[in-house]
Amino acid sequence: MSISEKIKSNLAYGQELVESGVEGAKEGRKTVLESPDAGDLITEAAQESWQAATIGVLAGAIFGVLTDDRKPLRGVITGGLLGAAAGFVGSFAWKTRPLTSSMVHGASRRIGRTRDQHWLTKNPVNYG
Repeated sequence: MSISEKIKSNLAYGQELVESGVEGAKEGRKTVLESPDAGDLITEAAQESWQAATIGVLAGAIFGVLTDDRKPLRGVITGGLLGAAAGFVGSFAWKTRPLTSSMVHGASRRIGRTRDQHWLTKNPVNYG
């Protein structure tokens, strides 16, 4: 097998792994969002995350003033924006962790199946 054939084979296998991971994540997302317990998980998480974003603005603004000696206004604006983004993203990620967990588990299961299938095609088991 030439190098170009190996590269093509590895690229095809990598693409197959990525596609199986995406499909597994979709299955995990669908499972969580269609369950009766989920309700409006995303909407509630987004609404509740604005409180953390507000705290992040204040913390970021204070940190920005302390770190930017020459232009404190620039530090306030930059720190405030970064603090708001960090606060919102962190809170949103924490509140949607059941969804994220389900997506990760679904993706890992599908990738595992794909890897097992690939290994079996390369190393066939002969019973008998």
